[in-house]
Amino acid sequence: MVDNTGDIERLLETKKCQGGDLSHANLSNFDLSGADLSGASLYCTNLSGANLSGANLSGADLSYANFVKTDLTRANIRGADAKGINLFDANLNGTNLSGTDLTFAMLVNATLSEANLRAVKLVGANLIGAKLNSANLSSADLGGANLSTANLVAAKLLSTDLSEAKLVRADLSDANLVGANLTDANLSNANLLNTNMSSALLIGAYLIGANLIGTQLENTKLDGTIGLTTEGQLVVS
Repeated sequence: MVDNTGDIERLLETKKCQGGDLSHANLSNFDLSGADLSGASLYCTNLSGANLSGANLSGADLSYANFVKTDLTRANIRGADAKGINLFDANLNGTNLSGTDLTFAMLVNATLSEANLRAVKLVGANLIGAKLNSANLSSADLGGANLSTANLVAAKLLSTDLSEAKLVRADLSDANLVGANLTDANLSNANLLNTNMSSALLIGAYLIGANLIGTQLENTKLDGTIGLTTEGQLVVS
């Protein structure tokens, strides 16, 4: 294993470690607010409970790192490799995650209000109970992700891939899903009050029990959708 003691000491003394090696380090509960970790390796690093608010983690390797209950408010994580990262109960309000790879990430109960998640990769990610209200998820890939009970009120999901995603009891009221791909998605008991789903793909989607009051479905593809007729009305059995 590479000795990264020097890089760890540099970070703790100066809050700067651009391009450094912090892999496997234990930095839990440290105050690293405003730190510059751009391009650094944080592979399998433990940062649980740390304060990284306003930190720069752009382009960093965060794969399989532990960020449980970490404060990442308004941090810059743009373009990072965060595959398999654990962000359980983390605070990412207003954080920039655009272009980040979060494949199979753990984001259960994470708070991402007003976060920038444009073009992120969240394939197979676990976002149960996540708070994504007013977040920007446009052009993101959430294929197969679990967003059950998530808060997506007023979120931007333009041209987002949500194919085979689980959105059971998710709150998507006032969200913008124009052009989104929801093929085979599970939206049972979801709240779609005043949601804009114009030109979206709902082919084979499951909508039993969903609240569709005020939902916009102009030019939406509804082939094989369960719970709707082609006029966008609920099927009452």
